[in-house]
Amino acid sequence: MPDISSGKPLPWTTFRVIAALLIVTFVYRLCIPSHEYDSRGVVILDIVLNIGLLVGLWGTRRTLSQQGPNDDRWKVGAPLYWAALISGIGLLMIRFTSNSAWWTGHLMYSLS
Repeated sequence: MPDISSGKPLPWTTFRVIAALLIVTFVYRLCIPSHEYDSRGVVILDIVLNIGLLVGLWGTRRTLSQQGPNDDRWKVGAPLYWAALISGIGLLMIRFTSNSAWWTGHLMYSLS
């Protein structure tokens, strides 16, 4: 239920969108090979966006847990948070597995 006393709705939609972005991007980059290297600017921008999404995920979770700790939506929200957090960290860790992973953000790289 939304918190009616504060007058503002809880940011559940924002939380779900951030979680979905992190999870879907992680699964995509884990399973689909890349075919070209990105430029240095794109690599830095992608890393900054991933860190920003992680910070946004943490911030929305913190807000939601303070404003609605007994909300029934936490039954789905808590596992979604942990899956998104692991995915976000995984996105950053993929870049350290190889030189091609650093430049592409994907776990696998092929030229075909």
